[in-house]
Amino acid sequence: MNTLLLVAAAGLGLLAFFEPCTIATHTLFALRANRDMPRSRWRALAQLVVSRAVLLAAIFGLAAWVGLQTFSAGAAMLMLGVIGSIYLVSRKIYLPVPHIEFFRLLPGHARLAQGLKLGLTLPACTLPLVAVVGFISALSRRPDMALLAGLVFAGMFSLPTLWDSARGFDTPHRTFLSKAALISPYLTALLLWSGAFLIWKTGI
Repeated sequence: MNTLLLVAAAGLGLLAFFEPCTIATHTLFALRANRDMPRSRWRALAQLVVSRAVLLAAIFGLAAWVGLQTFSAGAAMLMLGVIGSIYLVSRKIYLPVPHIEFFRLLPGHARLAQGLKLGLTLPACTLPLVAVVGFISALSRRPDMALLAGLVFAGMFSLPTLWDSARGFDTPHRTFLSKAALISPYLTALLLWSGAFLIWKTGI
């Protein structure tokens, strides 16, 4: 279960960056950071990564602390299948799911740095991915591993932004990001359905 938790956190965390409602805001943030002086750039990136790591570690840690005694294979298959279907439907039909902006809970949130705002926001299209890792965290009942999963998810989610901020954007890279945003929902659905199929075949 611990291995599954960390693998899911790493894979879904990286995939979260490439979802359509995420990639645009993060690319814009990276573009602005790339144009800043190095000191300002790395301060903004540190704010993004640290705030996101704290948020996700808290969510997954809380899920593991609350715990989930049992979750049947059938229920797991249904959950993954439904979430995968939602990703496909969202490519054709707009689903009015809002972003969760945790930074609004903080006093003076309007004056917070953009890195903090971005790090303390869960975009709508990443919520199902966070939910999957949260369920696995709850099943593990290991708050220490769940905290680690939060750090892994946050790190992988933020890694492309760090790369883009340092590397910059040329035409081939912009083309790659555009194609990735189009493909990622289908890839997400395929991965989730594959997970459901694996559960069905193995009974885990």
